[in-house]
Amino acid sequence: MGVSQQSIADALGLSRTTVTKILNRDPKYSASEATRDLVFRTAEKMGYDFTTIRRPFKREYGRTEVNAPCMVEVVLENGEIFDKGEAVARNIGVGGVLLTNIRLIKQALPLKQFSLRVRFRDLPELANLIGECQVVRISDSVEAGEPELGVKFINASVSDRKLLKDFIDRRVAEAMAMRQKNMEAREGTASGS
Repeated sequence: MGVSQQSIADALGLSRTTVTKILNRDPKYSASEATRDLVFRTAEKMGYDFTTIRRPFKREYGRTEVNAPCMVEVVLENGEIFDKGEAVARNIGVGGVLLTNIRLIKQALPLKQFSLRVRFRDLPELANLIGECQVVRISDSVEAGEPELGVKFINASVSDRKLLKDFIDRRVAEAMAMRQKNMEAREGTASGS
């Protein structure tokens, strides 16, 4: 039998109602980000079947294009590094990253359970972040014809998530300002002719 919401609630000392509302992302329910993070991490560690929730997974925050080189390590469950190399973080969000142009020494992923460690060496704002990730999607890149890995951050602290959110908010604001500037330039050119 699977892990129930009640067993998660019991493990955390919370009410089943609280756990249910958090797991179902009830928009009317207010809980601190730390509590939400704790409930989701605990549910994941206990092996909760997320397909039983009413609302399917939906990103809480958007992603922003970064196309930034990053270091990648493939880490086995025992902590041993299976492989390492580089990739390009095509986009990044509070919940995860889309990795493309993946270049690992062995060019393979292990058959046993593993996680990825991602370091963003060319993004000074995220230089101290070491993203421990789990692969949630493998797809074929339309542009390059190579595999892409959609990964979600696991064990990310509230401060890590805030750092990511602030980074994304800055990038989105910069992109909006650039679009506005380009629109004004086009309008100036059109009215001047």
